[in-house]
Amino acid sequence: MSILFTGMSDLGEQGCGILSKSRETGENSGFAFPVYGEMNEEIKAKIKTEIKTGEKFLSESTKGTLAVLLTYAMWGVMPLYWKTLSSVPPAEILAHRAIWGCVFSLFLLALLRGGKGIASLFRENRGSLGLLVCSGAVLTVNWYLYIWAVNSGRILEASLGYFVNPLLSILFGVAVFRERLRFLQTAAVGFAACGVAVELAAFGRLPLTALGIALTFGVYGLLKKLIKADSLSGLTLETLFIVPFALFWLVWRQCTGDAHFPYGAGLSALLIGAGALTAAPLIVFAWGVRHTTMTAVGLTQYASPILTFLTATLIYHEPMPPARWLSFALIWAGIAVFTTESLLRART
Repeated sequence: MSILFTGMSDLGEQGCGILSKSRETGENSGFAFPVYGEMNEEIKAKIKTEIKTGEKFLSESTKGTLAVLLTYAMWGVMPLYWKTLSSVPPAEILAHRAIWGCVFSLFLLALLRGGKGIASLFRENRGSLGLLVCSGAVLTVNWYLYIWAVNSGRILEASLGYFVNPLLSILFGVAVFRERLRFLQTAAVGFAACGVAVELAAFGRLPLTALGIALTFGVYGLLKKLIKADSLSGLTLETLFIVPFALFWLVWRQCTGDAHFPYGAGLSALLIGAGALTAAPLIVFAWGVRHTTMTAVGLTQYASPILTFLTATLIYHEPMPPARWLSFALIWAGIAVFTTESLLRART
């Protein structure tokens, strides 16, 4: 960065010289600062070196954090995409997502792994195949609940599910890994429980969609913690296990006349594009996680439900009665306590 600032200083001196000269002569010199061709050779060399070496405009950790944040942002605005497919039943969207997600993942694997076949993928992850079948099943339920919630006008519940998820993960840590709850973690979970209780008291029902999304994604995260496969290989195998069922479902729907794929060009392209929409963010996320801290990953994860919440309220104008504001406020308070606790732990 010192090279960049030195270059800028030199540019400023040259620019001031040209500007002064134009004032003295009374001529209109056009631009006050020199274009690239007018720079001296030393400045040109510095700029070329800066561009060629990519000399730390951003640190690796910052790039990783930005990649993770970009992924969460993509997930956060995903309701906009699913809404364009609202004329297609959620189960059919899910089947297409699994099939085209598998196709896109296989393409990426062939591209990134030098053409290694599916057989090698199974051999490398032989010890995790059972867990991958389970994670694929849980992921299918999570996808379905999310797509159904979006296209049923319950985007707020979907965002609530992902707000609750990190707090639910704390309970999984206690139940599965015998982790002990610290005081602030207990308080955070307590706030979330109060938020859910408000929903129950105000609307006479539990927010089952939100809890289902949080539970399935929490279980999925737990299984991924136990699986040794990388993100892309894991997603490929998970969707490979889902694809036979998805194909059977689609063929059956076509035969009974309930499905009519291919639809119009635009709708068909959107269904196929769901595959890229599924796999591409995971690739960016996997790269980002490897280049940043887990604290940064934990803090940026709230970008997704925040954007989903804003999409629901500002774009689709889903109702937010006072009781629901209170419910969200309690859960946000739990998140604030949880985040504060995580930051304090990271510094010690």
